[in-house]
Amino acid sequence: MLAGDLTEADIKDNCAFPESDHLDVFFNNPITAINTKKSEVIDSAGIHHPYKQLVFAVGSSPRTMDIPGNDLKHVFTFRNLKDAEFLKSRQISSRRTVVIGGGLVGLDVAYAMQQYNTKVTVVEKSSRLMSQLLDDHASVYLRLFLSDMGIDIRNNTDVIRIEGYSKVKQVILEDGEVVPCDTVIISIGINPNIKLASSIGLDVNRGIVIDDYLQTSHANIYAVGECTEHRNRVYGIVRPGYDQAEVLTRIISGNQKIKYTGSITANKLGVVDYPILSIGDNGDGDEANKELMYRDIKRMIYRKLVLNHGHLHGVVSAGLWQKSDDLFKMVEKKQYIWPWQRSNFMNTGNL
Repeated sequence: MLAGDLTEADIKDNCAFPESDHLDVFFNNPITAINTKKSEVIDSAGIHHPYKQLVFAVGSSPRTMDIPGNDLKHVFTFRNLKDAEFLKSRQISSRRTVVIGGGLVGLDVAYAMQQYNTKVTVVEKSSRLMSQLLDDHASVYLRLFLSDMGIDIRNNTDVIRIEGYSKVKQVILEDGEVVPCDTVIISIGINPNIKLASSIGLDVNRGIVIDDYLQTSHANIYAVGECTEHRNRVYGIVRPGYDQAEVLTRIISGNQKIKYTGSITANKLGVVDYPILSIGDNGDGDEANKELMYRDIKRMIYRKLVLNHGHLHGVVSAGLWQKSDDLFKMVEKKQYIWPWQRSNFMNTGNL
């Protein structure tokens, strides 16, 4: 929506619920309390709703920064429709925008904010962009593309202070650099919404702790999506929530044999006009992995396969790759890559 690819109406149309006698939908009516002894939830109007099974799907909130000036006017987070609406009004009027965070969402919002010739600077404290998803090589290719688009990148530093009187005037970086700006967007990840779950005594860590059956520490109470923590992992993206919901639907319907064992994550930039792909393991930190790389500098193409005992565990790429949909299925199945396929990949970049 911020990039102009979708309207608010498009988003709401895609979120419409099907009509059903078995489905009741309540908007603008949060659950304020839960009585586990009576198996009921209490909404903001004071109405009690009984349950047989209860599912937490309460999502996450954007992580903020505890630094001076974070409460100044024109300091935003970017996570939901309301945030997008605020930033939509800033796109035209902002002349200098600083985005704190060089991850998936941060880079997309930086690209979108640049549409009206706004000067955009991205500050990322890691040594590389999209550090959890890309390797050093793919990050360099992405940085070159963004720099050619006029987006300034500051790596290996962080914002320690936002300055201004009633509104933002500049940010101060760790290395002392002063970056003038009239808008700051903080995009440094999520915090799962665990307050309600914690209030009724469910086990929580960073997220609501769930097992392979999506069950919390309380019988008949489940959780899915960004509010959850499964096998010590919190997913900050959408797809695992759909995977969990599909498994939980089957479990509640009586299939006790199915389990959720985790999700293969596939990440693409949404609006940046340079294909970036990260599927599964990016190769960092596992000596058992073998990495095969292909580069075509003239076409700005970089591709890497991460193999473990010959089986495909991950893919990282920068630049167009037509077979990306097939690659996800191959990683999901941990498909064996034959020697002739490896040789072909090293020579042509294709399997």
